Amino acid sequence: MIANWDTKFETNISEIDSQHKKLFRLINQIESVYEENKDHLSKKSKLLVEAVSELEDYTLSHFLIEERVMELNQYPDLESHKKQHDRFTDKIMELKNRLTSGNLLTNDIELSQFFKDLIGFLRLWLTNHILKEDMNYKPYIKLDL
Repeated sequence: MIANWDTKFETNISEIDSQHKKLFRLINQIESVYEENKDHLSKKSKLLVEAVSELEDYTLSHFLIEERVMELNQYPDLESHKKQHDRFTDKIMELKNRLTSGNLLTNDIELSQFFKDLIGFLRLWLTNHILKEDMNYKPYIKLDL
């Protein structure tokens, strides 16, 4: 099930909303490749690794920008928010390492389960994080980048 952007995710901070939309698109891109190739994912391993890497890179840059906006606006819960970003980043790096080491990329059954779990985790984390944590800083933001 592709995760769709909805107005309930809007922070009303143009740059942040634009980046959140791109994160949705990147997750949906991974999910599309997964859905279209479930039974032979190993044939798409290069594409899948590239998609996960792009998501990882984009997420890191998004977090830096989001944290900068919170810092500029003296958001009082910045450190706690940063820790959540750090935990997410660590988890993505761990999953990417699991994906690229060993023989996971050659085992269609394990690869399918990996991506099913990954997509579920990404979708749940992103939507919950935006709806709960990001909405907490929304009232504090007066300056956008």
